[in-house]
Amino acid sequence: MTASVQGSPAGHLARELAAALGGGGIDSQVFEAQGIALVGIWSVGLVVWCEWSGGEWRFRWSLDDGSGTGRRKYTVCPCAAVEMAVRRIEGLYRERYSRMYGEVRPEVRRPYSGEGGRG
Repeated sequence: MTASVQGSPAGHLARELAAALGGGGIDSQVFEAQGIALVGIWSVGLVVWCEWSGGEWRFRWSLDDGSGTGRRKYTVCPCAAVEMAVRRIEGLYRERYSRMYGEVRPEVRRPYSGEGGRG
């Protein structure tokens, strides 16, 4: 049964990140299963994992665009720092978008309020 998966902490955090990215004009999709979740930003080939590691929930994504060979470089950000993760992902998104499509997508930032009135 996967009914309880919809309520997983990873899924909740992934949906929070996706909502924050959407507030900045970045379209994404959330997928979750087996207690982990990801946010796919398919237009630029970026996948952000929400995972439990080192005693905390964190977001993890590759800094590489997948075109090279060899070891990939990953970075992480604590899920407790959603706003910082959003800023970092937005920067990578703009960089990849420009490289892939030859133009810079305009910023459509709206303040992120998150849960509990942060922002």
